[in-house]
Amino acid sequence: MPPIHKLKKVILGFFLSFVLFIIGGAITIFILGTDYLTMDDSPPPSTTEAIIVLSGNIERLEHGAELFRNGGADHMILTNSTENGTTKKEAISLGVPGQAIIEEPSAQSTYENAKFSMEVIKEEDFESAIVVTSDYHSRRTKMTFDDIYDEEADLYYSFADSGFASSDGLSEQEKMITFSEYAKIIGYSFRLLFE
Repeated sequence: MPPIHKLKKVILGFFLSFVLFIIGGAITIFILGTDYLTMDDSPPPSTTEAIIVLSGNIERLEHGAELFRNGGADHMILTNSTENGTTKKEAISLGVPGQAIIEEPSAQSTYENAKFSMEVIKEEDFESAIVVTSDYHSRRTKMTFDDIYDEEADLYYSFADSGFASSDGLSEQEKMITFSEYAKIIGYSFRLLFE
């Protein structure tokens, strides 16, 4: 058993590392701000075979339905289609025909959205898709989907406006979202490294 003063040094070392990690994270968020989280759309050169709508909120489904109605694709894949905001019933109410909707009911994370939607893409033999999510979720989504799909299909991205903007100051909820997204980007970066 190590002497008590060595144990104190180890505990102090872990504590200081944790504090430095938190300070470093706060400085990174301050320097990069919210702009780093959001990316520009990458519109497809023509119609794709599917629009993949990630669960999370109704704005994503509304944006996906608008793309569909404007001829963006012939099919719509709803990830975690059991969650309010991305159900088949809601998609139909927004003008997407029921026969064009493919439900994926199991995804519980962005990582699973990518994994499970890729299974659908392979099953349906689709070669291209537009991925729809919220603007603040765009960087992590693109990072995850690009890594998991790895050229299985041509992916394009279109992001629903969430009203998330630092120019008008961040609400408490937006601050939480910002911190959460940065933490998840770091976590996903490590996870995808070992994928």
